[in-house]
Amino acid sequence: MSPKLVAIVMVRATAVVVAFFGVRDLCVFPFRDNLVLRDVQRRSSVAQSLDAQQATSIARENLDQLDRARSRRLDPTWYLLYGANCQLLERWPEAADAYTQALQIDDRPELYVNRGMVRLLHLRRPDAAVADLATAARFDPNVLNEVGGELRVRVAVAAGLR
Repeated sequence: MSPKLVAIVMVRATAVVVAFFGVRDLCVFPFRDNLVLRDVQRRSSVAQSLDAQQATSIARENLDQLDRARSRRLDPTWYLLYGANCQLLERWPEAADAYTQALQIDDRPELYVNRGMVRLLHLRRPDAAVADLATAARFDPNVLNEVGGELRVRVAVAAGLR
């Protein structure tokens, strides 16, 4: 074979290999990981209505599945699900950290609410919780309906809604 023909074959072979890895990394892995997120979301919803022992088992399995779905780490839903499953396992600092990571990607009010409730109820950081809940209330004033008493007043004042 001539050197020119060898070069052409090598370039084409390289292009095929690059295309294979590109399709795998940019299409197949994200698709598969989206299916994982869907399944974890479904199982997480079910786990919240079960007893503690069953919920713990499902939450552990969900966290394992989420750890394998690495291509979704830029998706706030991944962190939302991770935080929710950490809450089922009573891993409060990890749950708050997961919500914080999600907030670095997207400012969703439910992320502020979730982090605020973890900080208030489990990490004993009421001032940080009020700040989170106030931010969520600025997005959606209906958040005030989820809290009551003195906390509701503090959140409303911090959010500038009263």
